[in-house]
Amino acid sequence: MNGKSQPKITSKALAVNRTLIELLILTFAGAAAILLRAYLRIPLNIPGHHGLEVMAILLIGRKITRIPFAASVSTLTAAAFIFFPALGLKDPFLPFIYLFMGFVIDLVYNNLNKVRNSFYLLGLLGGFAYMMIPLSRFLIYIFAGYPYESFLKQGFAVPFFGHFVFGALGGMLAYGIVNSTRKINV
Repeated sequence: MNGKSQPKITSKALAVNRTLIELLILTFAGAAAILLRAYLRIPLNIPGHHGLEVMAILLIGRKITRIPFAASVSTLTAAAFIFFPALGLKDPFLPFIYLFMGFVIDLVYNNLNKVRNSFYLLGLLGGFAYMMIPLSRFLIYIFAGYPYESFLKQGFAVPFFGHFVFGALGGMLAYGIVNSTRKINV
């Protein structure tokens, strides 16, 4: 302006605000995922059919934020919501299974960079992560004897397959949604 160089002004408040906004988005994503799972009652009788919306929401949150433990934040919120009796979720182990699922998503997403930019690998991550539900239930069934209706009705293979397929579709949907909106904003 007057020929003198002006001091550069930077604010760390912008970074704090971005992190806070991302945490709020992740919290909302976890709540939305579990509320949809609880209230979207479609009687398909296919184990894992909620993997489509749950994994899509969780992986969208994982992809759009820079927080390294993003899926864990979302699943922590989801686990907290599971404790509300009004949701009608009766599995006492489900909050811990969701926490484990978030941990798996973050572990793979943070350590395998190819997952971030691959339609198929994000789908595999979604399928593998959502398959943690029947895997955990199988281990609980074996070691604690807690009976799960899906295993009693359909055996062991169908729940694993259903959770994997719907989780993978949710992961691919998340990739498509995030990448299509990024192309629009560019």
